[in-house]
Amino acid sequence: MIIKDNAREYDMKKFDEYSSMTQGIINRLIYSRFDSIRSLLANNRCNKLRASTLKEMIQNENDLERIKKVFDYSTEEIIFYVDYSIKNFPFVK
Repeated sequence: MIIKDNAREYDMKKFDEYSSMTQGIINRLIYSRFDSIRSLLANNRCNKLRASTLKEMIQNENDLERIKKVFDYSTEEIIFYVDYSIKNFPFVK
């Protein structure tokens, strides 16, 4: 997966080759996008959606289309951001 951030591109296949600072930037970018997706789909922004609920919601075509319209992410990107966040960030529950 190639993650684009303005003019920068990060190849997740080469994640381990990047410096720890660049890895931190990538992780913050992914978490930020995950959090934006979660906030968009939440009915009550004060209570964040559980990761399992969010994962179920992105299986719904209507929710996927809503995310695509607002953020201009592809389906693969949306699924990647959610899955990566669940697997790699212990604070995502």
